[in-house]
Amino acid sequence: MLSKLAEELLTKTQPEAVDTPINRIVLAVDGSAPAVEATKYAMGFAKRSSSEIIAIFVDPDGEDAIIPDHEWELLAKKTKRIRCGLAGLKLARKYGKANCINVKLLLLRGNPVKQIINIAEKEGADLIVTGNTGLTGIKKIALGSIAEAVVEASDVPVLVVKRRKMY
Repeated sequence: MLSKLAEELLTKTQPEAVDTPINRIVLAVDGSAPAVEATKYAMGFAKRSSSEIIAIFVDPDGEDAIIPDHEWELLAKKTKRIRCGLAGLKLARKYGKANCINVKLLLLRGNPVKQIINIAEKEGADLIVTGNTGLTGIKKIALGSIAEAVVEASDVPVLVVKRRKMY
């Protein structure tokens, strides 16, 4: 069904110029292949719009907190999940340097959906970029989809990037 807004816009003779500035992008990473694809997309947007990227990894174990960077390596030795998340953050920094993009890195604890949205709001993000793990069936029911929950809960626009299948 065509919305009233779309119908009104279609009847205009000349569309208005569109300018949606993207100054800050929150990039959620976890070291997975979809997160790597999301990193590439975020970098492309940032490069074209001279944006800053706030790359974040959220460890779901523990109370809401921002982990100081001097603790990252010690924590990475303790759990594979944090090692993967830290790898995702380092990759974002590496892409940022290669493309002359300012990248801020954050390692957080708590509810991933809540933390992603909180950081986006706190940092004044214009866009959230995240990967989609592509879970289906029982795994999706049991584990849920962080990307889907962020889309539902966020007031900030969200780009969900799926991993490209290589044939």
